[in-house]
Amino acid sequence: MTATQQTSRLIFDGQAHQISLVDSDGTSVGTWPAYNNVDSHATIRALANRSYSVEDRMRPHAHQADPNGPYGSHGIVRFNVAGHPGIGVHSGRANARHLPGPQHPTMGCIRTSDDAMQTIAEHIRNNPLSAVEVVNNGTPVAVHASQRHRTSGHIAPQAPH
Repeated sequence: MTATQQTSRLIFDGQAHQISLVDSDGTSVGTWPAYNNVDSHATIRALANRSYSVEDRMRPHAHQADPNGPYGSHGIVRFNVAGHPGIGVHSGRANARHLPGPQHPTMGCIRTSDDAMQTIAEHIRNNPLSAVEVVNNGTPVAVHASQRHRTSGHIAPQAPH
């Protein structure tokens, strides 16, 4: 990154169910529907409200391009969540029977639309991402695999303290 190159950031609002791409000067590039609907089999319940460093700053990590696939047509922008590698922002599952598109559950990621990911992918080529900020996203609860029932994938109840 050069000294004159501008950066950008993603802001996910869990209450409004939207993600915004913002330039370093605060100008909004776009806002789209997005959700952090986490599957019951995941080892994280929700992303914590904070700023995360980005792994894929200038282009999404490539996956099989498919709007109905797990990551959509434009890959995944991964960011660093301690203890949970591979979490990021992506699209996919556009025509799923249960909660299609951005509302479809993930293993902890933020899911948005293919339109959003296309704009994000194009923009970050020249304006690298500096952060993914999560706001208004409820109370996260990290769950270790040892706390889940092996057969059902549900959280095992904890004994009162």
